[in-house]
Amino acid sequence: MQLSLPLLHSHIVTSVLLVVFSTITQTRAGNYFHGVTAANSAPNSDAYRCRSQEEWNNLANTAKSNGFSSIRILGFDCNALDFASSAAAGAGISVLAGIYFSGSVADSMTQINNEVGMFVEALGKYGADRYNGLTIGNEATGDPGQIAAKVADVRGYLRSIGVGTPVSTVHTWVAVRDNPQAFCIGDFVGANAHAFFDQNVVSNGAGGFVYDIVIPSLRTACPGKPIMITESGWPSRGAAMGRAQASPDDQYEAMKSLNCAAKGDSSIAVYAFEADDQVWKGNDNERSFGLFGKVRFEGDINNAC
Repeated sequence: MQLSLPLLHSHIVTSVLLVVFSTITQTRAGNYFHGVTAANSAPNSDAYRCRSQEEWNNLANTAKSNGFSSIRILGFDCNALDFASSAAAGAGISVLAGIYFSGSVADSMTQINNEVGMFVEALGKYGADRYNGLTIGNEATGDPGQIAAKVADVRGYLRSIGVGTPVSTVHTWVAVRDNPQAFCIGDFVGANAHAFFDQNVVSNGAGGFVYDIVIPSLRTACPGKPIMITESGWPSRGAAMGRAQASPDDQYEAMKSLNCAAKGDSSIAVYAFEADDQVWKGNDNERSFGLFGKVRFEGDINNAC
């Protein structure tokens, strides 16, 4: 990876990956999700509009007040890495940073490399402890082998300049299960797992789906690797998917089920999906996964188990 960036000073170097992942096992009163995934687009906007710094600040503070200790960003567009990192620092929570690309790794190489450089700059600005990890791609459609090679390339580059931030990619849990040689090579396993799309699970079974089906499959595919469920949620409206119904009540039951299931295994970091409704998306299911302002965690779901 050809990047001419300075060696980081020792105070922002993360030398032991377990230090980062040890935060997952800390006791969190009531909320057993590790974090919440957030789009870079502002909430409830008919078009994709970049979230402002003030909106990021509000999101981070809302996440913290509801018991979440981290926010996950999917890409670096809209100055999201800087805005989200600043907001997280102000709220005292962490960031799981994600580089998003579409198409092949080869076609996106310049973008990926540039954004790795942006991440290194953010480490210098906000400190290595602000970040749980860096992911290269989210359900990328390119060749799995090329994705794996790029993860290894980025990881090798970061280690060469003294950065110990865990590096991986994120894909659907089925893709990880079926392509372990590509998607288990990172420092951790990043998998999206939505019970709703399985079509055989009702809302109050969402937690069992993730912890009894998804996680055992990932542990078998990627033995010994830390696991992050980087997305898990339920829509509040739209068409049914088999047995899965989309409604506010079903969304509430699903998030309660997931939170209580997470209580039983604190070694897994689960990110709730997603912070707020994104109404610019293609259908009512995709538009309505938003949680804040719809699902009450503090004083409600956080007291359920």
